Amino acid sequence: MIYHLPKLILLLFYLFLLTCPIFLIAQDDKLEHVVFEEEFKKSFHAKPKLDVKFDNRFSFIRDSKVKTIGVKIGLSYRRKFKIGLGINSMLLPVQSTYTTDADTAIPVNLEYFYFSPYIEYVYYNTKKWEFSLSAQMGIGSASYQYDDVNGKKVKLNESAVLSYEPAMLIDYKIIRWIGIGTGVGYRLVFYKSPGIKEKFSSPEYVIKLKIYLGEIVRTFTGKEIQAE
Repeated sequence: MIYHLPKLILLLFYLFLLTCPIFLIAQDDKLEHVVFEEEFKKSFHAKPKLDVKFDNRFSFIRDSKVKTIGVKIGLSYRRKFKIGLGINSMLLPVQSTYTTDADTAIPVNLEYFYFSPYIEYVYYNTKKWEFSLSAQMGIGSASYQYDDVNGKKVKLNESAVLSYEPAMLIDYKIIRWIGIGTGVGYRLVFYKSPGIKEKFSSPEYVIKLKIYLGEIVRTFTGKEIQAE
């Protein structure tokens, strides 16, 4: 079966890769663009494999260190291009205060949850190592929350939050089924309502666990996972 993706996807790859300095350095010459396009076309004519990973992203909101946990499920094309969807949430809420209309300050917790379509370009790989450029779009919501006198959770100033997170990542395959990875990036929030006063934009570093689900299934059943 041949897999075709629209030219829009190729354009999106260029847009996000051009935000990464390492890619800019590699693109001094038109030949590099041709190589990239050839890799793109070859990869998406191949049958994809399932790509599953769990990641922790550490960033900052005010003076608080924030840990965002996520799970990503997608497709890997020839270990060169990966696309998929992630689900992410702050592990622990950030403590803040909210001023009511009566000018009373009450303690609240800032909660943040978002979905993240992602794309990755693996520019170097071996049997054990992968070096990649990654970007994800964050589409989610944030709100202040507290428990009232009856123990009921109350939400205040709930807002949509849109973000963009480019990153440079390194993965290492420990054994046939499991790998680990790390990386650095930046979370840029380009939309949230003024009611959420905290600034979400921040440098971030990534620690992740990668599960090679296809290898596990192949080991125990002798069959391949078909990512149709």
